[in-house]
Amino acid sequence: MVTWLLTVAGKDQPQLLQKFCESIALMEGVFLDSQQAVMAGRLTALYKVCIPAKHIAFARSVFSEFARQGVEVVTIDELDEDTEYSPSYLVLDLQGKYRFGIDHDIRMILESHGADTEHLNQYYLGDSLVGEHQFSTRIRAVLSRPVSEPDLLGALYRLTPGLKIRLSVVEDTSVLVS
Repeated sequence: MVTWLLTVAGKDQPQLLQKFCESIALMEGVFLDSQQAVMAGRLTALYKVCIPAKHIAFARSVFSEFARQGVEVVTIDELDEDTEYSPSYLVLDLQGKYRFGIDHDIRMILESHGADTEHLNQYYLGDSLVGEHQFSTRIRAVLSRPVSEPDLLGALYRLTPGLKIRLSVVEDTSVLVS
């Protein structure tokens, strides 16, 4: 198996991009991660895929065919699995003054720090008739890279005055037993 980081670019053609992804799946490929952006009718995508080594030559020829149709694989970076980051989890408890959109802002901050939200549980506290708008949130997120706790905390504290934060990073210690 090889793990590739593919950079794909071209005109925004959803049907063709779907066929591209299906082609990788038909080669027994597995998508480990993906990011896509569309601007001004142009697509840029980043895919992390794992493909059996026996399909490497065929995959490259398939990529050439898609390039002729308008979706080009710009780069293929082979990743060394031994040096990849082992996933960790971030558990975050937040409590503070509520404002509209704060949950979205929290997720955006986490995403920019390499944390993909898996679970978000938020509820409201206080009496809205008296003007007490408080919230409490618990988030579990998968980290795609090591996180700088001071930078993350600094970004979160800027969201709302008096925010209380409890943050913990849990290493993945799951072990397969035969």
